[in-house]
Amino acid sequence: MTEVELVRLTPADWAAYRELRLAALADAPSAFGSTLARERSLSSEDWRERLRRRSTFAARVPHGHVGMAAGIEGDQPGHAELVGMWVHPHWRGRGVGDLLVDAVIEWAAAHSYRAVTLWVSVGNDRAETLYARHGFVRTGATQPIREEDPSRLELEMVRPL
Repeated sequence: MTEVELVRLTPADWAAYRELRLAALADAPSAFGSTLARERSLSSEDWRERLRRRSTFAARVPHGHVGMAAGIEGDQPGHAELVGMWVHPHWRGRGVGDLLVDAVIEWAAAHSYRAVTLWVSVGNDRAETLYARHGFVRTGATQPIREEDPSRLELEMVRPL
């Protein structure tokens, strides 16, 4: 397997982050709370600001980035949240997702969070299996992925630290 390097993106990396995010939205439009059209309209400053507000990790190989995940402060006190997880289809099943999930868990532990939560699309069994492998369990909570389409749901998972 090609060597995969994990890097933390900074605001200076906004163009690479934009490319990853747009690829994720094109590949799996139903898995994210935003749309490709909405995110294509963001300015370079919008992308930089996103990277300032979160700890975004990217999986890099010699020809470019092949995945990403971010950690943010969660809605519940003491909880971080894993958001924006995506791995390029050709790199799924090769350990990239594991590296990204581990990076967010390690970031959360280093910042003294007590748990990490995440939301995963109902029916995305492959992603749910990845998260379960890292100790995440369903909480029983669900919510619409997008407010404008209440029929598509995501479920919450949590992992204590």
